Amino acid sequence: MLKVAVAMCLFMLPLCAAQEVEGTGKNAAALFSNTNYVELSTPITSRVGVNTYGFYLGNIRASIELLEVPVSVQKHFTITPAYLFINVPPNGLSQLIGLPASSTYREHQFQLAGTFLTTWHGFNISDRNMYASRFTPFGAVNRYRNRIYVSHPVSFGSYKVTPFVFEEIYHDWAPPKWLRRNWAAAGVNAPINQYLSVQASYIRHDDSLLRSVNFLSLGLIIRTATLTGR
Repeated sequence: MLKVAVAMCLFMLPLCAAQEVEGTGKNAAALFSNTNYVELSTPITSRVGVNTYGFYLGNIRASIELLEVPVSVQKHFTITPAYLFINVPPNGLSQLIGLPASSTYREHQFQLAGTFLTTWHGFNISDRNMYASRFTPFGAVNRYRNRIYVSHPVSFGSYKVTPFVFEEIYHDWAPPKWLRRNWAAAGVNAPINQYLSVQASYIRHDDSLLRSVNFLSLGLIIRTATLTGR
């Protein structure tokens, strides 16, 4: 399962909010931001797990907390309900909209995703479709996201890393534009041992209303043993 896409669920400003504070951010040069995160992945059973995340977007100074409960319905299909909280301080918001901001942006999201997974000639391919109910300072907004993700393990003797690419589009049910955002990414997942791995990636973020951002992400993923044998 791709963790960077989750890790980069940042500053989900609603269209109505951007209309009020849109400013000149969309026409400004692209930003750069480092992004660091920690994930704790705990399988409850062979089919159900709990993933918790904490993220920090350095140059934007935004913090994100995420809780997921992936449920494997069958070999090729997983359902994942989730809760997401986003906090963007005024100085980070100002960079995105190109104008001074005086208040912190906070958003709560309740998400439900269905992911189809398959393999083809050694490539792992997934198609994730997500619905998000967003509760923002400016009202409720519904969002649909679709992500296509492809990875392929590469071996160096007994050591194996997994490069990946993905593209994800965002649609908001709010005026003036339905197509809101696009992410294109490339990265690699490198295991340290059975329970630890590091994931590094580059993500290009383009938005119909906000400033584009180039992200360099580094994450530490911690996996525990299954809590039950069932």
